Amino acid sequence: MALPAPDTACAEGLVGGNYQLIWDQSSDRTDAGETTTRSLKQTLDLKYKGLLTALIENELTLKVEQEIKNDGTNTIRVNPAINLAFKGGYWSAGAKRTIDDSNEAGKNPKISDSYIVEFYVRPTRPALPDLKGKYSLDTDFEKNTTDTRKQAVTLSSVYKPVDSVELKGEYGKTTSNDRIQVDADTEEEKMSFSAGVRRIFTENIKASSEYKLDITHGATLKSDGTGATPGSYKQDQEHTLKNTLAFRPFRDTDVDGSYDLDLKQNLATGEHNITRGGKLAVSQKIGAPFDVKADASRVVTEARHTADDNRKTEDTYTADFRAKFGPKLDFTVRYQKKDTVEDHVDNTKDTSSGTVNKSATWNGELTPFWKANASYDLTDTITVNVKTTVDTKYSLKSTFDFKPINLSLEPTYDITMKDDLVKVENTATRDFKFKLAYKVFTTANMEGKFDHTYGRKTDSALQNIQRTDATNANVVWKDAFPGWSFGFDVTRSATDTSQDDLPPDITSSFGIKADYRFDMFSLAWNYKYDKKTVGDNSENFDIKTGWIAPKWDVSLSYTFKKTFSEALNEGYSVNLTFKYNL
Repeated sequence: MALPAPDTACAEGLVGGNYQLIWDQSSDRTDAGETTTRSLKQTLDLKYKGLLTALIENELTLKVEQEIKNDGTNTIRVNPAINLAFKGGYWSAGAKRTIDDSNEAGKNPKISDSYIVEFYVRPTRPALPDLKGKYSLDTDFEKNTTDTRKQAVTLSSVYKPVDSVELKGEYGKTTSNDRIQVDADTEEEKMSFSAGVRRIFTENIKASSEYKLDITHGATLKSDGTGATPGSYKQDQEHTLKNTLAFRPFRDTDVDGSYDLDLKQNLATGEHNITRGGKLAVSQKIGAPFDVKADASRVVTEARHTADDNRKTEDTYTADFRAKFGPKLDFTVRYQKKDTVEDHVDNTKDTSSGTVNKSATWNGELTPFWKANASYDLTDTITVNVKTTVDTKYSLKSTFDFKPINLSLEPTYDITMKDDLVKVENTATRDFKFKLAYKVFTTANMEGKFDHTYGRKTDSALQNIQRTDATNANVVWKDAFPGWSFGFDVTRSATDTSQDDLPPDITSSFGIKADYRFDMFSLAWNYKYDKKTVGDNSENFDIKTGWIAPKWDVSLSYTFKKTFSEALNEGYSVNLTFKYNL
């Protein structure tokens, strides 16, 4: 077919489409009987896109879908759509209509329309403000079901009189009209203004400040035009202030400070929520090995004009000290204190709490194949100025990576102790784990590996021992034959808890998979058997084959599953998919 001349209306046109056929069949067998479902689904998609003129871009799409099921239903769905776009130097517009029609009982055609008009003013000089605006209208109509209209208007502008100052303004209004449901119309109006200043005084002093105001009005309207429905009116304001300061008085000294304020006002109910926060952080590097950091922060949250006016103050103090003398000696020490105080109008609700945490860690690369670390963590919990609990944890971990023999070992040991000063009781948990990973062999096409984790955990509170063992093995053989790859997986896990009079919980699984690729043809199959208990053992098998050509592709898959229980429970599914690109 000859292409049209470049100056014709459809010179920029693009015609595309595809056809797809999907056939599904599944069957489930139980003691109650066998249930079989079948379905055939055909889909045709057509698309045209081009320029009617230099300003009008058009797009036409058509989707036809047919679905036949074994229950006798034959559903046909037709979805045509047209989309027009107009573009100018400072404006653009668009219109779109979509129709959803089918032969389904009780369903009428649904028509959706969308209209958009946008304009944008770009100043010739950067120091002048820009202006953007948009109007949109969306309608949905389905006889006796839906009849809605939604309109939206948005305006925005950005003004940067100088590089360090930026002003923004936004306005938006949205209305919806429901012509079927009573008292379902809505109206919402939003306004936003922000001003920001970012200043670099010197290379060592930087500061920024930003203020933002958001105003929102909205309501659900009565259909008779007498105003808002009871309880739907909202009028909110939010004031946000953010300030930051970065100061570097010396080469290895950093000082950072910030102050934030957030005020939320519900003018409809009169409730206010205020959050104020400040933070000061200092870091100092002392020579090569030492690094000191400290920060203090306070966050105050207030609820005003509410049923329970209150004030919550959260203070946090943190100090970190790090000393790194080399890869073998890397130490970190931390002290952190948190205090929370809640004051209520009703003094009986006043409360306070807090924690004091002291921790230390050591990391070391002792040899090229041995890494180790140790940590200590102590946390005191305080309630109403009284220490209630003391939590202590010791952790040891080593990693041995013997790369020449493809062997790695990873033992870990954790001790957690809890001292409850209220109940006057002490508990301790000891958790030991040892993981071994070994790569048995590696060639250009084959790899075999396995790992085993051994765990023992004692809990003095429960007075028991929890035993865990987990093993994984895997073999991969690539290009065993031209185009073929195989894999074999085995897993086993066992858990047992003393003093529970229950047998160990042991589960195992065996899996085999194979893949074949040649040119445009592919084949893949998997088999997995899960062994748990006699009533829970199961097997799963699936196979998939396909052909992918430049213009079309087809795939066929089969899946079978079965549970070896006293009650019959097995089933299969078959899927055939064909797709042709026009």
